[in-house]
Amino acid sequence: MKITKLSRFVATGLLACAALLVTPDRAPAVLGVGDTVFDPTMYATQLVQLGEEVSTVSNLAQQLSYEIQNTTGGSAGIWKSNQTLLTNLGGLISEQEGLSYSVQGLAQQFQQLYPGYNVTSVTGVQSPQASVATTLNTLNGALQSAQSQAQNFTAEQTALQSLELKNQTAVGNLQAVQTGNEIALAQVQQIQMLRQLVMTMMNSENTTAGSQVNNQTQSQLGALAIIGAAPQAYKSGSAAPPPQ
Repeated sequence: MKITKLSRFVATGLLACAALLVTPDRAPAVLGVGDTVFDPTMYATQLVQLGEEVSTVSNLAQQLSYEIQNTTGGSAGIWKSNQTLLTNLGGLISEQEGLSYSVQGLAQQFQQLYPGYNVTSVTGVQSPQASVATTLNTLNGALQSAQSQAQNFTAEQTALQSLELKNQTAVGNLQAVQTGNEIALAQVQQIQMLRQLVMTMMNSENTTAGSQVNNQTQSQLGALAIIGAAPQAYKSGSAAPPPQ
């Protein structure tokens, strides 16, 4: 029910009550002589009743107005999915020809880049130059991913300003609750973006660490080959690790 309809309802009630005053009950003349006369006490009674009815209708209209405000929506729908952005951020490392957490066959590619002491199976192992290039490209891709997040700050600020406006102009409980839900969804997105940065950092650190360990291993294998000693592959559970 709109507010204008409530106003019409109140006006109709007032007119009905006024009609009672226009045609009040008449009392017969004393001893049946003469015309009927007005009873002043009826006016007072009807005025009291009219005031009570007007107060009741006004209170009802106010209650209905509050109900309309509290059940009026309009703050939902601000939140937008950032799945595309998250996917693109992970793909930037691959675009820079680095080793990204988002690619298929990540474990196999890592093993090919940094084989370590696995000298018995060298099929598909990349050259040291390729491993270094991949490591540098991975670090470059991580920087590109962080930069893309920074470039999205403007869009995030616009969304926050919209939420603040909704918070200031909420007219009822439903709009206030919907605005709170939108803020909660925005907070979840920020946590997702933070997790993406953490994954990118882990991606870079692990790739760099793998490159360093692999370089040390290859250097040791090269030294052992020069002196003619066969390399000993380290097995899990053995008493000692391979020579450092």
